[in-house]
Amino acid sequence: MAKEPERFDPEERAREKQRSREEDARALASGEKSPEQLQRENGHFTFANARISLRGTKPLE
Repeated sequence: MAKEPERFDPEERAREKQRSREEDARALASGEKSPEQLQRENGHFTFANARISLRGTKPLE
């Protein structure tokens, strides 16, 4: 029998993101990582000057 796909849990995702921010802050404060290292590691999450258009999309049913 096929396993049911996991459902997205926004509260758990928020906790994961918070843990990640706390770990980054700890690594920065301890000198384990430099601000440049953290920016390089986390930089792929930024989308400068990006726009998302939902025109022409249909709502989910």
